[in-house]
Amino acid sequence: MYTFLKDESGAVSTDWTVLTAALVGLGLASASMVRGGVSSTTDEIDETLRGMSVFRAFDTIYSSTDFTNGDRGDWIGGVVTEIPGFGEVLALSSQSNMAALPIDIGDDHPYAQVEFDLIFGDSWDGEQGEVSLNGTTLLVGTHAWREGEPDIRIVEGPNNTNIQLTRTSVDSGAQGSSGWRANNTDYTYRVQVTAENGSDLVLEAATTLNQGTHDEFLGIDNVDVGGVNQQ
Repeated sequence: MYTFLKDESGAVSTDWTVLTAALVGLGLASASMVRGGVSSTTDEIDETLRGMSVFRAFDTIYSSTDFTNGDRGDWIGGVVTEIPGFGEVLALSSQSNMAALPIDIGDDHPYAQVEFDLIFGDSWDGEQGEVSLNGTTLLVGTHAWREGEPDIRIVEGPNNTNIQLTRTSVDSGAQGSSGWRANNTDYTYRVQVTAENGSDLVLEAATTLNQGTHDEFLGIDNVDVGGVNQQ
């Protein structure tokens, strides 16, 4: 009996069990403390990756327009408007519901390419916005501010026309300003249209919005027109 009581073989198993339990408890406590930060960082990474452009670069850029100081470049229609959070944009609304951009890049490249920001701003109530090329619809978006992100459908365009769409921002750019509602989220997308180069190419945008630009708008901004050698 005395020998048995003095025998310490097997005690390490007991110590290891206690130590392992302590480590597990420490891990659980640490996880609960960092959970919020990890979740926030994950959301930020998701938003950043969504905003990264995977579009191919232009071979040659022929023109760029961001509507600063009211400069609309070659755009016809729409109203250049200063909108808090966005700066000056070409805005479509009931005041002016259509805009068009003639595209002329000469004969240096077989394909013409246009990139621009498309903004669904403020209190849309199920209205529609669309982008077309030479009268053929390329994409159609319907938006209701109470229902979250716009429902955008890319339509098959003319032969050898490619359309890419990437959401780049979800915010309330017009938040807190006179005329715009602070609780309405604005959605910005980067649109790229690549089409066979040719004469009389015209990119068009239109909307069915029934309120003025001070209340809701389909915005166009940061427009680049260039030529590429392949789609």
